Amino acid sequence: MKTLITTLAIVVMFTTAVVMANDVEDVKAAEDNYYAAMNSGDARAWAQSRLSEESTRFGPGGALLEVFGSLEEQEQNRKAEFDAGLKYNLRARHRDIRVYGNTAVVTLYGVGTVGNNTQVNNRITRVWGKQGGQWKMVHAHLSPLTISTTRIEDRFVGTWRLVAFERRGPDGELRPSTNSFSNGLLIYTSTGHISQQLTRESRQKFSGRASGEEAQEALYSYLAYFGTFTVNEGQGTVTHHRQAHLIPGRVTDGIRYYRFMGNRLMLTAPPGGEEVTTTLTWERIE
Repeated sequence: MKTLITTLAIVVMFTTAVVMANDVEDVKAAEDNYYAAMNSGDARAWAQSRLSEESTRFGPGGALLEVFGSLEEQEQNRKAEFDAGLKYNLRARHRDIRVYGNTAVVTLYGVGTVGNNTQVNNRITRVWGKQGGQWKMVHAHLSPLTISTTRIEDRFVGTWRLVAFERRGPDGELRPSTNSFSNGLLIYTSTGHISQQLTRESRQKFSGRASGEEAQEALYSYLAYFGTFTVNEGQGTVTHHRQAHLIPGRVTDGIRYYRFMGNRLMLTAPPGGEEVTTTLTWERIE
């Protein structure tokens, strides 16, 4: 009986995870359809993305809450704008989707142009509700972005400290790592430059002139390089173009898969020997 209960619990957990993943993809599709309708001038598709007489919005101009009417009214008003020549060319950047049952919260930067090439650069939070198996927009809150650009590179710019060093096997299980890096500082600049330094846990001091063995240990317990960096947002990678390295043979390009979570940045190297992946987690300090 205990085995059966455990098995059922595992099945429920797996099923829930799959459903959550599917919901995230469905919300993303609803978001994409919303932008496609705006950019193509399809008033009906735009109205159908919202909840009738329940959808609300705080617009980017700082006005009071807008309460939308029926789907027919929304469609007619939007169609009148499209017919008058209003055009949209909008896209979502850095979109994050969180699903909580039948509710989803989406945060993103909305960038592009409206009308006669008027630049749009907003921070956006949208709330979606699931009704009848379909995701409909319930509320949106827009506010102007105060920085001048939303380039993906700008999310990297700053000073980061190392908070975790992990190695995982092809099964995703954490691999024990002796003498791993425990301290580090990573700096990305707005000019496209990078500097990284790491030290290992068991770094030893030595007195006087270092022996050959001590010098080698000091060399391999410290990692440092500098250079420039570029980001491939489509592939989710950042490449460190090393111009100098403590170990001369490593003056090469280092590709890392990146993921942002709050004030943390996870950088994962492509799988190495035995398909083991290494992830360094950095926390922003400036």
